[in-house]
Amino acid sequence: MVDLDNIKNIAVIGGGIMGSGIAQVALLSGYEKVTVIDLDTEILHKSKELIQERIKALETEENYLKFLNANNMEDPVLKNLDIKRKLDKSESVGILAENVDTKTIMSRLKLETDISEGVKDAHFVIEAVTEKLELKQKIFKYLGEYSPPNTILASNTSAMSITKIGQHSGRPEKVIGMHFHTFFPILGMLIEITPGEKSSDESLKVSQTIAQKFPCLIGKRFTVQLEKETAGLIANRISLPSGIYFEWLIDYTLDSGFSFEQLGALNFVFGLTDSIGLDTSYNILKYFEEHVSPDFAPGKLLTKLINAGRVGKKVGKGYLDWNENGSIENPPLIDEKATEFLMPHLDAEVFSALSLNEACRLLEEGVVTSYRLIDKIIFKGISMPGPFREGKGKYKEFSKKLYDLAEKTGKSYFKPCKMMESGKFLSYR
Repeated sequence: MVDLDNIKNIAVIGGGIMGSGIAQVALLSGYEKVTVIDLDTEILHKSKELIQERIKALETEENYLKFLNANNMEDPVLKNLDIKRKLDKSESVGILAENVDTKTIMSRLKLETDISEGVKDAHFVIEAVTEKLELKQKIFKYLGEYSPPNTILASNTSAMSITKIGQHSGRPEKVIGMHFHTFFPILGMLIEITPGEKSSDESLKVSQTIAQKFPCLIGKRFTVQLEKETAGLIANRISLPSGIYFEWLIDYTLDSGFSFEQLGALNFVFGLTDSIGLDTSYNILKYFEEHVSPDFAPGKLLTKLINAGRVGKKVGKGYLDWNENGSIENPPLIDEKATEFLMPHLDAEVFSALSLNEACRLLEEGVVTSYRLIDKIIFKGISMPGPFREGKGKYKEFSKKLYDLAEKTGKSYFKPCKMMESGKFLSYR
């Protein structure tokens, strides 16, 4: 039996954007020691700077507003927060609300390049490295060898099998998925807990409790446990078909004679993908191509950019070029002819239909048992209505749109599943 009071040391594998965000909420939760582990010392030092900057921004309203301005963060949700009220609540900013200052909190952060040293006294480990199965499997093998026997080992994977990730760990019952659904977990409510085939109930219960303890600035922390593992979990799984449709559309438009510089109408797609990381998107699509459907194969332009080392905003170049202050340098133009060509392919209901179809597949697979829960997960994850809100009344016409889309793109994966086309999902309230 794991005593939650004895979980005092957290280790985070990976010092990138995601790992830094996880370390931040762990520190704000009041753990005695949080260790960030990465082979690259430069990444570790940047991680420490980023964590300190983000924590200090939450000390006062003045600091918070300065941080938003300095980082060009125009998100209306963040700008319109009642930050004075949030700074007084532990569930929003953790131990900062208890007058523990940034210097004290940062003294509990440790940096380590040696994984055996970094996890030797860890009570809970969260892996947050790039989405490559072989790399994750190698890390979990080390975690099984070097961390204490009772340590729970979590992966922040957004796509991959927890069973496969932990199969060489020597303790599959201690391996679980803990997916934070935003780049910086303090700014997102949703955490998805995923079992592997051999994950113990105790490991899952402890992980739920720890996840719920992590502070969240924009609202009450929301954790959900899947009934069983599935590629892409829930929130990402539902969005991925729209992603491969955009991949097809970009290549189709370029093949039709337009240049990339004319595609300003898709700047929001380019910016989002660059922020996620083209390498992350590419690796997830390759995993889905192998384990779900060949229709998830990365597009030609994405593959070309990856081969050129343009992996996203974190290196200053992806689909777009990025300035150091986070702004876009010379974005593609909103070209009238290109936009006119694109618009017939950007039917909002097609994207709604793709989301509904994937959500119905999750019900078919038994990953979740309620469409209301799926809608709640989507709302908590991306602050948008879930697919069933509209889909309950439009699934028949949505099904027709998906048959047309499958024919147009040559991607049979877009065809409606039986659960959607029949309306059977309506009984899964």
